[in-house]
This record gives sequence, C-alpha cells and structure tokens, in this order.
Amino acid sequence: MNLSDFKEWQSYPMTKAFFVSVHNRIEVLKDELSYQASEDSFKDAKKAGAIQALRDVLDTDWFEETQV
Repeated sequence: MNLSDFKEWQSYPMTKAFFVSVHNRIEVLKDELSYQASEDSFKDAKKAGAIQALRDVLDTDWFEETQV
C-alpha cells in the first residue's frame, strides 16, 4: 500500500464511521465505569480490557509503505 492509497482509505465514509464508532464506544465504557465501578469487579475488568483493546485499535499505525 502506498501513501496515496492509505490516504484514500482514510477518507472513505465507512473508515471514518468505524473510527468514530470505536471512539464513541470507549467513551460509553468509560462513562459506565464512572457510574458503576466496584458494583461487579468482573464487569469492571471486562470494560477496562475492552477500553484498552479499542485504544489499541485507535493507536495502531495503519500505514506502512510497501514496495509493489
């Protein structure tokens, strides 16, 4: 994938919607934790793990120049 292909992929409506959805899910989980923390430690741990996994998606370096 070259840089122009990557930039084009970033501009796709579905790509944008995906990243907005991931960001929104993180915010929902954080909000749930802020109101319900310590009610159920297992659920707290699952939500914290989900937040980290979603952040990993957002923090991924999606572009790597390749030779074709």
